Amino acid sequence: MTREAMLQKLYNLKGTGLDLECILHSLGNPQKSLRAIRVAGTNGKGSVCAFLAQILHEAGFRVGLFTSPHLVRPEERIRINNCEISAHEFHAQFERVWAVIEDLYGNESEQYARFFEVLTLMALDYFRAQKADWAVIECGVGARKDATRVVSAEVSVLTNVELDHRDSLGETIAQIAYHKAAVVSEGGVLITAESKPEALAEIERECRLKGARLIQLDLSGLRAESQSWDGQRFDWRDWRGLELSLLGGYQLHNAVLALEAACALGERAITESAIRAGLQKARWPGRMELLQKKPYVMLDGAKNPAGMRALCAALASLEYDRLTVILGVSDRKDATAMIREIVSHADSVIVTRAAFRGVDPEYLASLIRPYSVPCAVIATPAGALEAALARAHTNDLICVTGSLFVVGEIREAWERREHSGKNLS
Repeated sequence: MTREAMLQKLYNLKGTGLDLECILHSLGNPQKSLRAIRVAGTNGKGSVCAFLAQILHEAGFRVGLFTSPHLVRPEERIRINNCEISAHEFHAQFERVWAVIEDLYGNESEQYARFFEVLTLMALDYFRAQKADWAVIECGVGARKDATRVVSAEVSVLTNVELDHRDSLGETIAQIAYHKAAVVSEGGVLITAESKPEALAEIERECRLKGARLIQLDLSGLRAESQSWDGQRFDWRDWRGLELSLLGGYQLHNAVLALEAACALGERAITESAIRAGLQKARWPGRMELLQKKPYVMLDGAKNPAGMRALCAALASLEYDRLTVILGVSDRKDATAMIREIVSHADSVIVTRAAFRGVDPEYLASLIRPYSVPCAVIATPAGALEAALARAHTNDLICVTGSLFVVGEIREAWERREHSGKNLS
């Protein structure tokens, strides 16, 4: 099977669901060979995972990292010590897992298999083969029915609970919290900074049912010391002068969650120096990722109203002249609320559309026009960035946001641009 055929098969898997425990048994139960941390939440999951994986790596462990979605290549989702699985290894893992699925389901395999389930199986089996000491696992949608539920985590993190994925998780904070609180394992530890009463009630109930210890963080003790285009410093409780390379005030919250999760593991090797180095060295593409200065070009995958609010708060602490927002939104997202959060901060907006699941940019433009902010429609994300660069001044900021699919397309086009020295379009 060629890589193209393999990827086409993988992307088209939208079945009713596999018996994951049965498949894992046939694979030798790789999940049981791993010590794991599992992370759920509406926003910030990937960043917390990136911080945790780097801290564990700095402490001398071999660390598997499983995240989603990818921006350019599916291999981005599966890493060992921050190195992507190779295309060859990815292909081999798919064929190994798919062979087991076909042994169990035969010609009906594609009627049952789901894309994220197969990737989860591939990651767990790869981590075992690579002799990972720890696996840092990001949940997909929710946690209760998510494929990563097969992993028993010593420590789990729930970043926050906001209204997102309402078509599958529920219409209220309590309903969504019910799904996300299931990230905690039997007898494990759950760390969260969530404070909404209706969410906390579900979190506390889940911890009682599973005999788990809940650590609820009060982030009022968090103090930002300095922020610039080069990074930020902050204090947390007795920790002074912690440094991040990642931009955005919301990353301070994510860093604290990761720090406390690392401490909760009780590993002697996780020293203060490992934590400080892990926080400072962590990178997370597509989240307030600065591609260049003069003009500033930033990618941020804010994909819901809460994420957009966090982005706007983060931009307020940075210095620039004019802000051009390149905006694309995926279907089943609250485009009206997202636009309401960002548009008043923008000097101009360019709306565009990702090839996958993108909302019609003309529709987005119709939502923006009442705000009297200059708005242009450009069909492709790469073309939108080229147009923004053509009219940007030295100290202007171009911020690409609204959809990780749009961010991914522009990041891929930027890589081509850097290699060829040519325009993006």
